[in-house]
Parts: sequence; C-alpha cells; structure tokens
Amino acid sequence: MTFTPRAAWADTPEPVRTAVAEALGTPIVGHTDLHGGMSPGPAAALRLADGRQIFVKAVSAEVRAHNHRMILQESAILDALPTSAPAPRRLATVEHGPWIALAITWAPGTTETSWTDASISAVARACRTANGHHAPDALPPVAERIFDFDGWTRLLEIGTGDAWETAHAGQAAEVVAGWKAWTAGDALVHRDLRLDNTTVDTKAGSAVLLDWAYASAGAPWIDLAQMAADIVGTGHALGQQAATDRAYRLLQTLPPAASRFVVGLAGMWCIRAATIPDTVMPSISTWRRARSAALRPLVTHLIADLRDSIPATHPS
Repeated sequence: MTFTPRAAWADTPEPVRTAVAEALGTPIVGHTDLHGGMSPGPAAALRLADGRQIFVKAVSAEVRAHNHRMILQESAILDALPTSAPAPRRLATVEHGPWIALAITWAPGTTETSWTDASISAVARACRTANGHHAPDALPPVAERIFDFDGWTRLLEIGTGDAWETAHAGQAAEVVAGWKAWTAGDALVHRDLRLDNTTVDTKAGSAVLLDWAYASAGAPWIDLAQMAADIVGTGHALGQQAATDRAYRLLQTLPPAASRFVVGLAGMWCIRAATIPDTVMPSISTWRRARSAALRPLVTHLIADLRDSIPATHPS
C-alpha cells in the first residue's frame, strides 16, 4: 500500500531544523529522506557532525493534528520505557509553532516490505522481550489504546456489505464481546505492531520495535496477535497462503484470546474504513479495507476454532 508521500526534510521550516541541531548539540551535515508510514510529515536519517546517524520525524499540526499528537505522546513514552526494551532512545523533542520534531537513536537493520520466516522469528523475539517487562506506571491500560473493537456489532447495525460479512459478522461480534476484560494485563504492550514499525537485522536475528505512541499495559500476547494479523495484511515473501499459514501457526502458540483479538482487529479495520474518511491521507481507508478483506480466510478459521470455547453472548 502506498500512502501520501511524506514531505521532504529540506522543506521543514528552517527554524525547526536549526532547533533540532541545537537540541542534538551538533550540526546536521547531511540527510536522507525516508518514506512509508502513516504520516504526511518528513522522516529522515540525519548525519551529524559528530559522526552519529540518527532518525528524525516531524509534522505540522496544521497539516495533520493526529500525527502531531502522536509524536508528542511517543516522546513521553520513550522516556518511560525500560532501557532493556527493544526500542530506540529519545534524543530530543522540538516544538516550534505548529511543528513538532522527534529525534531518536538509529535502529540497526532494515524495514522490510514483506514478512519472511526470518523476520517473523526476529520480530516475535523482540515482542516477547518487550512484553516480558512490566508496563511503566505512566502507561494507560490497553483498553484506552484499542479503538472500534465493536466493529462487527456496528457493521450489523449499519448493514453488511457482502455475503461473507452477512455470514460471519454475527459470530465475529460474539467472539470479540467483552474484549476490555480479556485484553487487560500489566505487561508492556507496543500495541501498533506492524512490519513497517520495525527494523530487522537478519544476520543478528534481532529486531527493534519503532513508533511507540500507542504503548500501554495489557495482556502479554497482544503484540504477537497483532503481528499475526499483520503477517496476513502485509503479506509474506512466499505468497498469501504462506502468510495465512504462518499467522495461524503463530496464533496456535498463544492463548485463545489472541485469536479473538485478530477477529477484533479485522472488525476494527472494516468499520473504520466504512465510517472514518481520512481527508489528508485517503489511502488509509483503502489500506484498512484491504486488511480486513485479506484476513477473511484466517478469521473464518479462527471463528470455527473458537466456536466451542466462547459462550454465546450479546456483543458489547
């Protein structure tokens, strides 16, 4: 999926770039613009006069207020994370007028465009390392970082769009019911686990998790469940069937609630695509719709697996 191209670092207002250099304590001698992600703001690898390479991202609230809030939120979260978490470290946060910029340490490895067995192994290991930490007290419960998990219920209210939704939305809503209770926990949760929010060092077999704006306290399997959904949504280098197989295999190593979470994610993406237009980055709605559709074979399988273990209830 191609989103709206990011602005160039050179187009960031000069006072913002100067303030970043001053906060880092050394001049910026070069940069490389980076692409991808869900922000129209610039992202760049900066080369500093003291020899360091660091990452910076910035955005103006006048362009997209949501991303401005997320950078401010992530800045505080990075300071609260334990140093042993597989995360970059915050170097500086600069606010100038409507602009905000966050500079962090450079994460080794590369951000891949599709999952491989090696990246699945590396990122799963990083998730387990992160989730093995107790969430810092400053982080909210994960229920405050999960949105539109009543998606299947709301879809039934507004009307299903095709035969698959008509056949499965009711069962999916029952599977997800009561999600605030069964996602709760005290583990450190990244909560926005996608391949494009990681860097993977295949030689070392390690990964760094990026973009911590949604970090929270929750059940320790949440990131791995979201990773399973992303393997299907982003795709595997060996094809879509391999993606679904790897995702299902991963979920079989986790509690049944992880499978319920994937069903909830599919409903979340479905209802958000249908009801929340994005005027700045309209391709996000297309991305959400494609994710929900790609998950259908896996969700069908998961609903069948969960049918006997989830009591019938009224969705909430």
